[in-house]
Amino acid sequence: MSPMMACKTIYIALMVTATPSQRVTAIATALVAVIATGVAMHELRGILIPFILAGFLSILYKPLVHFLRAKGIPTVITLLIVLGITAGALWGVYMIVAVGIDSFTDKQEFYTLQLKNVLTSFERTLGTVLHGMGQRGAFRFEKLITPESVTGIATSQVYTLLTLLSDGVMVLLYLVFMLSAGDAFPTKIRAAFPGDGESPALMMFQTLNSRVRKYLQVKTLFNVVNGLVTWGILELFGVDFAPLIGLLTFLFHYIPNIGSVITTVLPGLVFLLQTSDIEQTGILMLILIVVQNVIGNVIEPKVMGDTLELSPVVVLFSLIFWGWMWGVVGMILSIPIMSVVKALLESVPATRPIAVLMGSSPSTATSHEAVAK
Repeated sequence: MSPMMACKTIYIALMVTATPSQRVTAIATALVAVIATGVAMHELRGILIPFILAGFLSILYKPLVHFLRAKGIPTVITLLIVLGITAGALWGVYMIVAVGIDSFTDKQEFYTLQLKNVLTSFERTLGTVLHGMGQRGAFRFEKLITPESVTGIATSQVYTLLTLLSDGVMVLLYLVFMLSAGDAFPTKIRAAFPGDGESPALMMFQTLNSRVRKYLQVKTLFNVVNGLVTWGILELFGVDFAPLIGLLTFLFHYIPNIGSVITTVLPGLVFLLQTSDIEQTGILMLILIVVQNVIGNVIEPKVMGDTLELSPVVVLFSLIFWGWMWGVVGMILSIPIMSVVKALLESVPATRPIAVLMGSSPSTATSHEAVAK
């Protein structure tokens, strides 16, 4: 049983007249199904992550594929063009990450020493403040955090991304099958659900594709702009690892609010350790905050509208859940995945109340329901 069917089972158990024992059985069955699905997804993450990436890429590439086919370009050539673009992008990302790791390895000793100095200075300042408040004893950061642990965590997370990129062949393979079989899927839906007029299942599929595609296209476009602008600003300030931080800005901005905080604090911390100049670091972080807020909180919402907006509670839960499930990659994919889930729930009348609860506002859910009708 899928998580979607589990949610539907819980809904039916709570909303439809049934005996208490039947409700308990239905809810217990649904919860067991959810837990079993979660364990399976955690164990199969090496297969599922490339599959989901290929699914999102297939949605993004669909307009390009239709455009090339409309120009009379054969399907084989069209697929080769798409594969070439994807392979080039993956290779570029791989090179940025690999160069960033090499650079960090070369400068790891320097940054470890700088971090120790910063922590020692902060300990002294905090100790002076505590002493002035009448507190005795000294505060030691080493009880909570060490420079070695920080560099170890950073290196492991970047290596996780590098490992994912090494599965690019699987992503390309999945992408070929998804794009080649995509046009046949509506025909299969018509054959599976025959009847007069358009099949509700087909309309749901088309609506889901359209809305998710708009979200992914707009979000990806603005993430690219954010990443490039951040990269340029860091290059102007001479910050180390500027290409890698620009790439991380592109990826982490799929995470609302938290992503912008990470991509502001991270370059500020790197620049502070690199130069020990608090004033210049403050200017850099201020510029990044202004630029990222203008792009992400002013321009992007006007272009995207209220498409697939999620409530803060759902965002927080999805970050925790998918972060536990698939690590930092899961956190990056969490919002696109939950957006797809929400759009699918909105398309089914029985599960639409769940989508309303997942949404950011009742007005958004109401407008989406009107569109669905």
